[in-house]
Amino acid sequence: MPRVGAQAWRPAVRHALLLYCVHQLLFLLTAVVSALLIPRTPLERDLVLWPPAALAASRLDAIVFYAIRRYDVIWYMGIAEQGYGHRSGDTAFHPLYPLLGSIVGRILGGDFFLGLWLVSQVCCVAMLTVFYLLVQQHYDATAARRATLLLMCSPLGFAFLLPYTESLLLLGILGALLAGAQRRWLLAGACGAVAALTKQPGAVVVLPLLYLLWQQQAANLRGGRWRGALRGVAGIGLVPLGLAGWVLYRATLGDVSFDWSQPQTLVSALLVTPSYADVWKEYFSWPWVNAGFARDQLLTRPYPYLIINVVIMLALLAIALYAIWRQRGAAAIFAMAIIVLNLSIVYPDWPYMGIVRRFTIIYPIFIQLALWARRRSVLVTLVAIQLPLWLLISSMYLRNAFVP
Repeated sequence: MPRVGAQAWRPAVRHALLLYCVHQLLFLLTAVVSALLIPRTPLERDLVLWPPAALAASRLDAIVFYAIRRYDVIWYMGIAEQGYGHRSGDTAFHPLYPLLGSIVGRILGGDFFLGLWLVSQVCCVAMLTVFYLLVQQHYDATAARRATLLLMCSPLGFAFLLPYTESLLLLGILGALLAGAQRRWLLAGACGAVAALTKQPGAVVVLPLLYLLWQQQAANLRGGRWRGALRGVAGIGLVPLGLAGWVLYRATLGDVSFDWSQPQTLVSALLVTPSYADVWKEYFSWPWVNAGFARDQLLTRPYPYLIINVVIMLALLAIALYAIWRQRGAAAIFAMAIIVLNLSIVYPDWPYMGIVRRFTIIYPIFIQLALWARRRSVLVTLVAIQLPLWLLISSMYLRNAFVP
């Protein structure tokens, strides 16, 4: 695959900026409507939209920023400001995102929330740009425009706008795969290390990278030529090296635990810290274990959060499995590995908590949707299905009623 030139970057950046601005405006309007309909703070109760001078005095920025300080955002703010150890379980959150937020926050005079928010905004635009380029190189510009649109319109697409890790995580994953397809193995490994140091699923990118390397070097290896393969392995090695560095640091804090007689505990030690498991009762097991907890709760005490998560997750799972069958290769390997990882995370009290957000990084889903949506009527139908869910779930998040 040829390297991406300036001619390809410019339309990709323009499209990414347009998508970002439209969805950021939509999120802002959702926050305003939510504040008007269900005011929860004095700032929201004093919100006045007209005249413009009254709107400016209403501190709209404070209303929106207050409303998105929820759930994982609080954890990241604490780590960015105070470092690890300020709260039991904080070592479950990988270090790169809070580190970047801390650097930007200190530059801004100690505003760590704004630092984290700005990192996410920049990464969101960069992620959309790289996704556009990756899809365009495998398909065409039409598919790239539609895949990026459908990604941002997905039910949890607004998470890319929040002070969460998803923008940085997917940027690292997509950057690694794009660089690997272009045989730029040092860059691919560096991007993969970014993903691994951002969140647990980032380490999975090593699998499709190894497949790409084998695909490119198979003929050379059969002929006894090892240099290219060794260079690729050295670059890809940055991914597990980054994860290992983080695990070693956790070990210095006494937050790594596994039993040599039970090899499966090593996976848990790499991906789940003991202190976080104590706080949330999270652990890894077979996918049907979590499904059993969800089934029991749906039968005995169904609640909207679980129903929404299960319905959307099953729809995304079906599309992902079809995408695996149709797309194959590195994209299929990545999708299958993330599916298994996602379905193996068990929360006994809150089955499938955060499952839709974890499925949203399975980028082949949105490539497949884009391929189906080559006819405008199909695209409009898909957006008409996704956008109401986007609005509903984002408003629930803003009202502190949905853990993304």
